[in-house]
Amino acid sequence: MNVLQWMQPRDHRSAGRVVSTLSAVAVGVTAMSAPFQPAGHSPGRGAVVVTVLIGALVVALSLIARRFDEANTLAWAFCPLFAVAAITAIDLLTDDSSVSAQIFFLFPALYGASQLRPPGAAVMTAASLIGEIVVVGLQVPTRQAVVEIGYVTAALVTTSVLLAVATERQARLVARLEEMAAVDPLTGLVTRRVLDEAASSALSGADSDAGTALILIDVDHFKTINDRYGHPAGDEVLIQLADLLVSHTRSGDVVCRLGGDEIAVLLPGCGHDTATRRAMDVLDAVQAHAFVLDGEEDARVSISMGLAHAPSHAVDLRGLYHAADEALYKAKKAGRNQLAGASSTLPG
Repeated sequence: MNVLQWMQPRDHRSAGRVVSTLSAVAVGVTAMSAPFQPAGHSPGRGAVVVTVLIGALVVALSLIARRFDEANTLAWAFCPLFAVAAITAIDLLTDDSSVSAQIFFLFPALYGASQLRPPGAAVMTAASLIGEIVVVGLQVPTRQAVVEIGYVTAALVTTSVLLAVATERQARLVARLEEMAAVDPLTGLVTRRVLDEAASSALSGADSDAGTALILIDVDHFKTINDRYGHPAGDEVLIQLADLLVSHTRSGDVVCRLGGDEIAVLLPGCGHDTATRRAMDVLDAVQAHAFVLDGEEDARVSISMGLAHAPSHAVDLRGLYHAADEALYKAKKAGRNQLAGASSTLPG
């Protein structure tokens, strides 16, 4: 990972809002405090003009940042560093090394610690410290400069480290929660959310012209299995069935536990006839499989399957689910342990 990647925010919208807020606070505080500056502290007209122009540019960039997205990698890398350079230039042009001037070096460091990954946060903290050293080192006597730089360094580094650690911990927690929301904890299959996203992508035309098939599967008499062998055995049936289904899928297929004993298999880029053959292969495999319960007892398990195909039976996700569900009901009504296909076809 290079420096350009380090400087990309975790969430671009959030980063845009943070940049705008920090810039607004900095410009607002500076403007409101200007009338109260000491009488002898008055930079030249040229310095004032340049300072205003730099401030205006910072404000403009902060507003534009709200429109930046993942594609604007150079902008996300350049703008935060430009903000540090702008603070440094303004402090030098106004001959201001006071605490009120130095305090704004905290803002870029806060941005980095709250919006970037640890390497990017380190870059922004280092840039802020360099700006601090330049401003104080060029305008303050050496002994005083060493003391002020020491205090500011301690404050910047401590704040950045603590905030970066907290942000990283939160990011890992969010990633873990997203993973848990995407994977069924019992079977290891994906959840309905992942299936819906994959189906929407397939139906939007992202896959081949063969179409997309959806197979809905129910375990026959699953309640009887739970009553006879116990719920742990029922869970074991689902786990073994999930493994069996995954072993009969291709890369790109999606096997999802919808809930209870209902499982869905999405076959993107798969024609109706091919999907039917593959579903029959799965049905035969389940019929031939001896499900091991409690480590000893074998149980024969059967499934009912309903198959629907887009665009043959539906053109959208809701229609595809409905057609597959009707086909599943038809398989159950016909005696279970079989595959039924959606009977209705779209006109044309």
